[in-house]
Amino acid sequence: MGRKNKAEVRRRQIVESCYRVIAEEGFEKATLKRIGKEMGVAPSLLMHYFKSKEDLILALVDYMVQKMDKTYFQASKGAKTARERLRLYIDKNFNFEIPQSVADRVFYGCFYMAIGDERICNSFRKMYKHDHRLIVKLITDYMEEEGIGNLLPDLLSIQIISYIEGFYLYRVIHGDTQELKEAVEGFKELLWKTLEGKKV
Repeated sequence: MGRKNKAEVRRRQIVESCYRVIAEEGFEKATLKRIGKEMGVAPSLLMHYFKSKEDLILALVDYMVQKMDKTYFQASKGAKTARERLRLYIDKNFNFEIPQSVADRVFYGCFYMAIGDERICNSFRKMYKHDHRLIVKLITDYMEEEGIGNLLPDLLSIQIISYIEGFYLYRVIHGDTQELKEAVEGFKELLWKTLEGKKV
């Protein structure tokens, strides 16, 4: 294993340790000293790979994207059609399986940091652009497969992302209520009517 690969492995280990500390103890406890203790190494070693906590948070956002992608792509392996892949993405997000693949403390802790830090905010923009491109592709493939030509994938993608985020934030605050379940199912029904070209 070359030096570059060893460095990448070590960086990954640091990010994973940071993730665990935040998930279990909260963002304010994720000091270099505490992360070093989690790994069993001196805090100074972490500074060799990440020059600042901001750099570590940027890597953590990328790690969250990878975790969510892994949840979807593992589930979609058996999907044979574009419709199945799109339905799976919608279902896995609106039953919160994909959002829950990342600990709330980690996601919202990083999100809070993004409000006052342009570099971290830009990292979140990249994350949402990544989701946007994926949804647009899923919808475009579905349209080609079904012979549907009157949808606006870019607009639908923004709406889907916004509803996923809104519903999930509601769940974080209010819990998994019956009203939320009904609201989610109602939106999914309207969404599929739109996707199938039916009047809403």
